[in-house]
Amino acid sequence: MPAVITIILQFLGVIAKNPIVQKIAIFGFFFGLVSFTVDFFISKASGSLTNVSQILTLASYLGFLNALKVVFNFLITGFIARQILAFIRA
Repeated sequence: MPAVITIILQFLGVIAKNPIVQKIAIFGFFFGLVSFTVDFFISKASGSLTNVSQILTLASYLGFLNALKVVFNFLITGFIARQILAFIRA
């Protein structure tokens, strides 16, 4: 049994050295983190947004705010992942 665990860990070590796998892992982790944070703050602010104006209510209903949230998630996460990978390489 310990030999199987050792083989699996060695295989994961080889995979983790691949730069594409590193980018995917870092991007996925930070995308989840940023998505959770943005969803949390939007849920806190959404109650007051619907009472502000009809335009924000319509934008929320049509999904514009959700699309904007996804775009911001990709931009922020891409920037964070790029900075971390540049720091690791240097």
